[in-house]
Amino acid sequence: MSSIARSVPMTEIAGTCVFSSGPYTRLELFVERHRQGDEAGVRLECEDSGVCRCEFLPGDCRREHMVLDVESDVSYTLAISNARISMAYLSGGEQLIDRGIRFLAMSDKGASETSLDGKGDLEATQGPGQHIARQRDRDGDADLWQALQIEPITDLGSFYERHGRATIHVEPFERWMNDPNALCRFRGRYHLFYQLNPYGWEWDNMHWGHAVSRDLIHWVHLPVVLFPQTELDESEHFSGGAFSGSAMPIDAQGRPCAGDDAHAIRFFLTRHIERDGNPESLVEYQTTCVSYDGIRIEQERTLIERPLNGRRDTELGRDFRDPKVEWRFDARHGLPGSKTLMTVASNLPRRGVAEQHYSCLWEPRRDYKHGWFALNATDEADANDADLTRVPVLAGFVADNHTMLDDAASWKYVGAMFADTEHPEAFTYECPDCFPLEGHDVAVAALMKYRDGGGRFQPVVWYSGKIGSASETVDAVERVDGGADETELPRFTAQLSGLCDFGTSFYAVQSFADDAGRRIAIGWLADWFGVRKEGEHRANGAMTLPRELHMRDGRLTSYPISEVFDELLGDVLFESTVQLHPDNGSEVSEQSILGNAYYAKVEVPDDSGFDISLASETDKGSLHLVRSDGVTRIVTYGSPTDDLHLSSGISEVRTIEIFYDRGIAEIFLNKGEAAASVLSACDGRTGTFSARLSGLLDGEAKVELRELRGIWN
Repeated sequence: MSSIARSVPMTEIAGTCVFSSGPYTRLELFVERHRQGDEAGVRLECEDSGVCRCEFLPGDCRREHMVLDVESDVSYTLAISNARISMAYLSGGEQLIDRGIRFLAMSDKGASETSLDGKGDLEATQGPGQHIARQRDRDGDADLWQALQIEPITDLGSFYERHGRATIHVEPFERWMNDPNALCRFRGRYHLFYQLNPYGWEWDNMHWGHAVSRDLIHWVHLPVVLFPQTELDESEHFSGGAFSGSAMPIDAQGRPCAGDDAHAIRFFLTRHIERDGNPESLVEYQTTCVSYDGIRIEQERTLIERPLNGRRDTELGRDFRDPKVEWRFDARHGLPGSKTLMTVASNLPRRGVAEQHYSCLWEPRRDYKHGWFALNATDEADANDADLTRVPVLAGFVADNHTMLDDAASWKYVGAMFADTEHPEAFTYECPDCFPLEGHDVAVAALMKYRDGGGRFQPVVWYSGKIGSASETVDAVERVDGGADETELPRFTAQLSGLCDFGTSFYAVQSFADDAGRRIAIGWLADWFGVRKEGEHRANGAMTLPRELHMRDGRLTSYPISEVFDELLGDVLFESTVQLHPDNGSEVSEQSILGNAYYAKVEVPDDSGFDISLASETDKGSLHLVRSDGVTRIVTYGSPTDDLHLSSGISEVRTIEIFYDRGIAEIFLNKGEAAASVLSACDGRTGTFSARLSGLLDGEAKVELRELRGIWN
């Protein structure tokens, strides 16, 4: 990136919108070249001094993360040439971790374009949230600038309210978000990193966004911390970047420790690069890096490459990603307390792993077991041919906590910790997790390129069982390089299994243990079925509410952490006790909810039927939770998910709790015995709630609606 000072009079850039730098010391811009071959850049001018700074994308580089120094509490103007700024924010300065960054919302409506030498003409194009200056001139010089109107966002909650955004769910300021990464507690704060594409509405080369909170409820955004490899910014023919990963707090000696006592955060993540259209070019490897202040990441280095042993029956697939580290296992797991376990998602030939058989805690069973290979969310069962010779696996790596966990020599490959031989239709796992919980060992992972019998795409599965040495669990078929005795290597044996979420939009869940010992999980609300629509100053992707995990009768349960109820539930909007009779049903008439963000609690006395309408808009369809014939399920009308059979997997339902947030629904049955995440097109400014309830016997049902408070300070 080059810095060029040009003697351009202030009068030649007219109509710009002045913005103040406030208490910040840096301006960070994500800049994309509009037309290859022509010079592209940005122009920052200080209103007080008249000093102008121009930054240009180097060579033919198509994208650049630019960082420009600014003085605190000084006014500036910003212009672009042959470029688009897709995201911008102010950073730096004191107390950034408390204050957070300040986003700059941009618009080129009403801005002016000035040619500095009178050559050429300009054609401006603008899509939702895009700010492009396109030049036509004879020599390609960046002498044509478009001024931008800029609104510094000092109150994020009010800005989101103005644009009809989610109230209680973490979203990026704009653009695309996917997997939560590196969840941890560090020096009194919770850290949420996440997959981010700051350049557009859809998935693209991956960055790591970052937000922090003192209570897991109220959040501030911090600067982007990880970026794609340089060659990905230079060429549109490659894709990849900083893929998903995890973190652990460490002490001054580099050993895992409690977050509030930590010296630093140690990160583990996947680097991915692939030439588009050539799956054989895919390369994935695990790296590590560290942060000492919770803001800046340093010293990224390669840690683990895909083990290659030349034996096709034991060689992991090219998909080799999403490392999840856990250090809380003890000696009973075949992992002494001084060991850290890393699980990595991959696949192996079926003949090279031991067969696994486990019981399914799910009704009807066909929803969980009878699925098919699918490249897309809407693919029918006969649309693609599955490779049934390979199965999803959790590859295991172990390191001694007394060694340096950033040293590749510390990590030993121990083979496939677990292989799901009952789901050979799935292409591979993604986003694995493995942890001890209340006397059980638990594994969690997403079945990639798979639709289950209910039609869900890429469902997230939990397994409960036991980790022990291979001699204690299953007969080891595979062989691991290095001369190790395979019978002493750690293996996970599944006994029970089910879905983590019975909705359509739950993916890439990651858990961590906080300093109080709670196992807390956050997932990504994925829009597999194309429910959400692009719009100005909107985001494609959000995180679930933080959920606390427990084991109940062998089942993994998830339920919002106590802080959700303490901090987010507001005034009572409606409260009623409904008399139920077996001869006729009772209705809760439609309630209009200003703001379209509410909490609902419905308590029923028996296994009678109900139809609860969570949301309904004339031109956008409706979303329901329905119980009939002993099955509780989600039903949609006027949505791409209308044909899905989204059963809850449990038979008895007594308590229903709903968090509806402008198109995002999270449903919890029986205090987390079953949970569902669903996206709805019903995201208008006013919401609705209604219910029809019936009883097997005379009894009472209770219904309560409450408003939801926002999470942005």
